[in-house]
Amino acid sequence: MPPASALDLAVDPFYAAPAMRRSPPIATAAFALLAAADARADAPREDPIEVTVHGSTAGGFTSQVSTDTAPREPIDAASMLAELPSVHVSRLGSDGSFATLSIRGSASSQVGVVLAGIPLTSAADPSFDVGSLPLWPGATFRVYRGFAPASLGTTGYLGGVLSVEAPTAALGAHTESWLAAGSFGSLKVRVGDTRKVGSLQLGGGFFASRSDGDFTYDLADPVTGKLTERTRTNAGHVAVGGIERVALERPWGSVGALVYADTRRLGVPGSAAYTTEFTRLSTSRVVVGADASIHTGATGAVRLLAWGRRETSTLDDPRRELDATHTTSTSSETLATGLSAGWRGRPHPSLTVDVRVDARAERFAPNAGDHGLLTLPALRLAGGGGAEIEWRPADRLAITASARLDARRDDAPGSTGFDGKTPLAAPSDLAPSGHLGASYRLADAAVISAHAGALGRPPSFQELYGNGASLVGDAALRPERALSADAGIHGSLGDRRVSFAYEVVSFVTSARDLITFVPLGIATFKAENIDHALLAGAEVSASFTARGLRSQVSYTFLFTRNQSGNPISDGRPLVGRPQQDLAYDASYRFGPVGLRYGLDALEGVTANTEGTLVIPPRILHGAGASIELPLRIPVRLGFDAENLADLRTIPIASHQRGSVTLPYSEFPGFPLPGRSFWLTLRVQTAR
Repeated sequence: MPPASALDLAVDPFYAAPAMRRSPPIATAAFALLAAADARADAPREDPIEVTVHGSTAGGFTSQVSTDTAPREPIDAASMLAELPSVHVSRLGSDGSFATLSIRGSASSQVGVVLAGIPLTSAADPSFDVGSLPLWPGATFRVYRGFAPASLGTTGYLGGVLSVEAPTAALGAHTESWLAAGSFGSLKVRVGDTRKVGSLQLGGGFFASRSDGDFTYDLADPVTGKLTERTRTNAGHVAVGGIERVALERPWGSVGALVYADTRRLGVPGSAAYTTEFTRLSTSRVVVGADASIHTGATGAVRLLAWGRRETSTLDDPRRELDATHTTSTSSETLATGLSAGWRGRPHPSLTVDVRVDARAERFAPNAGDHGLLTLPALRLAGGGGAEIEWRPADRLAITASARLDARRDDAPGSTGFDGKTPLAAPSDLAPSGHLGASYRLADAAVISAHAGALGRPPSFQELYGNGASLVGDAALRPERALSADAGIHGSLGDRRVSFAYEVVSFVTSARDLITFVPLGIATFKAENIDHALLAGAEVSASFTARGLRSQVSYTFLFTRNQSGNPISDGRPLVGRPQQDLAYDASYRFGPVGLRYGLDALEGVTANTEGTLVIPPRILHGAGASIELPLRIPVRLGFDAENLADLRTIPIASHQRGSVTLPYSEFPGFPLPGRSFWLTLRVQTAR
């Protein structure tokens, strides 16, 4: 395939050619998958929205979804997140496959992910695989679109932050079991329990899933154009894990601990035209945290957090199906740890202050003796401080400010430049980020909010040091920067019987110093700061409930422009970003029976940097039914179907042949399944 363009790499590293990104094996597998086909993009959806602003008002606009509030059956985390305003999820295959997350048109590497305040995104590979994020009963996700509270300890990610909340008994004690069996040999189980035992609050969950991943797809002959049916093989997965949160509540405050662990083994199936049979990827992740909250009088509290994270990844390619020059086994390990301390309180009735300092260290250790990644382990030491202020000079007006200053120092001792002799310097920098905001409540039905500020992302280890083969790093890279602003109105009307809620937001982001890889010869690429991009759009979401009826809609309009100055791509839309994205759900419950209908529509997705190849509009339909069984404990039996029309191919206009029929996919060359079915059983007991 031709080398990836500068825009592909600047906008999203998952458009990179495989030879360029032989990095941690989890990334290696994803990029090798993308390699065998023309690495461009597009995308669909699958779940709910919430239209009111949540969390710290010093952050920006947020959306929230949980397994308890989702209008569709919550099959996986990726499908739940995909229905939120301005959230775009792209998959490499069926349930359990590699999936990337974009917010407001950002690259996947520009979105941070935290679990109970503990960062899950990594300096080794900042693009988080949301396909690996499991669900447990009551799992709740909060998406900060654009601006996130400084108290999260982030470094101002350009796209936003996904915050995963830990299980808690704060909303009541209950035990829940959930089982599902679906198409392509899929089986899932989730078990969760939250309760209070004296002064202890306990919350935990166990999850497991497996799938064969084998489904049929249609592939056109490159010469005749005739469609032939093939079977997707080596696309299965097995995953298991658990999470437990324990907190001791005392009059002076609380102390708590969190343990989260999971492991996966999945096939790496290759592209539609170049499949594999034996390639496997194994990953594991362990996250631990300890926290404390100590009251400082009636108006404030000190908060402390210590955490650690270990991730491993091993790619086995015994037949060298991905790359004949690749070794048969590669592995890597990421170790990270951090501390944070802060105080949140109200020194004055109209003023709320939150200040925080944090420090973290990360070590990425590839198996350098077995393949050409970084020549030696890479290290990152980082620290920062942030503050948030919310001032209410009047009952209806709130003025907010959030600011952070982050410092980092990176090093890969012994690494050299492209000549193999010149030692690479240890890069370091200071990165400010923050924003100002204001909110004015005209009435409950109309609250106006606006925010403006600066965001940034430091370069990853590969961008700094390369991969020891076809990718040349630059230790002098500048962090990606962006100026962003948004403004909107939200509100709600009604009561418990009939209610309506809505949110309308416009946003604009100008990104500079985007990190891209430019050709350096025939098969070698070098990291540089060159590309600029402009992103703007609008987010509209609304919900309506009346008696047994519930209806909600989420619509996003996105305008993107590459401003790199490259004569081929300058002024063109960014690859893989839908111009229009609509999700609609309606459900009705009468007695023990519930019915639902869902619609997902995408339009305006470009598949090449020149902007000449546009994916046709896609509309997917889904439906489901459930019944509450008349038993002693609440039991719900459900049946759900997605992609009812069994969409499996899409005709694409071609200058050479007039029209080309491609498998339905989000990354061209990596087909998605057609119609799928799920049978679910949910047992929930409240105490």
